Order: sequence, then structure tokens, then C-alpha cells
Amino acid sequence: MQDFAFLFSDSVSAWLRGRGDGRFQRYERHYRSDRASAPSPDAFDLEKSNVLFSRRSRRGKGRIASVLKSKPFAALATFLIFLWGGSLLLSTIGTSQPVTAGVALCVAFVVLRASKLRKRAQR
Repeated sequence: MQDFAFLFSDSVSAWLRGRGDGRFQRYERHYRSDRASAPSPDAFDLEKSNVLFSRRSRRGKGRIASVLKSKPFAALATFLIFLWGGSLLLSTIGTSQPVTAGVALCVAFVVLRASKLRKRAQR
């Protein structure tokens, strides 16, 4: 088994220098704001501050991460990818075979309309 103890000091020093994912900057802001909000320097409890920081870090991953995981964003991204791919495909087919591209568009619109009508009929 390998000894990875030598990596620990490098990892800690990298974290303290602020390299990487920015955890140190967040912790430093949290620490300074908690220390400034304490009534006196003697009343500041580092252990409680660290527990609070741990809870805050675990609780939420941030707004961007929650937006990226949401279903509406996934649906929008899928729609935009298909729209982009379809526009490339139709422009390529349209230059060489315009009738085929026109028929494909008509079929797509009819299928979309029929699926909407089926959904309305089921309600």
C-alpha cells in the first residue's frame, strides 16, 4: 500500500494559497464576517463558526448548480441542441434536395399538430 501522507501537506498548502476551487476564499469571507459580527474579540467562537460554515457549505451548491440541474433548463438545452442540429441538417439537405427538405418539414409540422390534438383529446 502506498503512503499518501506527502500529498496531504501539498493539498493543504494549495488550499491555503487559494488554488483550485475557491473554498479558501469562501471560508475566509465567512470567518471575517463572523469575527466582525461578534460583540467582542473574546466572544468569538471559532468552533461554532466552523460548524456554521460546514452547514452552509453542505446545504446549497449554489444558484447556478440548481439551475443547471432543473428540468426546465434541461428541456431548453435539449430544444436548442435539436434546433441547432436541425437547422444544420435542413440547410444541408435543402441545398441538394429542396423538395425532400420541404416534405420533411411538412411531415414534422403535421406530426407536431397531431400530437397536440391527441393530448387535448385525452384531457
